[in-house]
Amino acid sequence: MTAFGTMQNFLARDSGIAATSATSDSIWAETARAVIEQAHNFGDEVTVNACQRVIDDDSCGDLPAQSDVNVVLSFLDLHTH
Repeated sequence: MTAFGTMQNFLARDSGIAATSATSDSIWAETARAVIEQAHNFGDEVTVNACQRVIDDDSCGDLPAQSDVNVVLSFLDLHTH
């Protein structure tokens, strides 16, 4: 086992901190899936593209870019008040 794997096990077991990489049910991808249709309905292509990149990153097992997450969260903030 690698040192990183050992650290993951320690964090998960002893402190309750999730130390695994993104999974297909990650909160970012789920949020992007919830936002993408509404962004499309509003004609917000910037948000649609950011959502698509977040979903694509998740499907590849990668974490999304912070800039894309910021766009998605900004859309939610703007349209939920």
